[in-house]
Amino acid sequence: MISINSSELAIFSAVLLSAFATFLTRALPFYAIKNHKQSKWLSAVERHMGLMIMVILVFYALKDTKFNLYPYGLNEIIGVISAILIHLKFKNTLLSVVSSTAIYMLCLRFF
Repeated sequence: MISINSSELAIFSAVLLSAFATFLTRALPFYAIKNHKQSKWLSAVERHMGLMIMVILVFYALKDTKFNLYPYGLNEIIGVISAILIHLKFKNTLLSVVSSTAIYMLCLRFF
């Protein structure tokens, strides 16, 4: 039984409040700008967001690569080139990221 002094009620209340706060932080921005005209800058950011994320991922993945030690960054280079080629061919960011990650993991496993 849940009473006013029980920890179950406190936990349930905290979870309920957290869920409500999360919903508000996700829904209110859309409600606030529903009649707002989208700027050209925001449209450009939206159009190129996938490419920007891919560039950030590439730089993050290559930041600790040691090109002067065996295997001389070969695994990373294969992963980056596969991401570029798959993205140019299919123009699908999710497919590019997932497939190039799988290729990179295979390279790590076999090289």
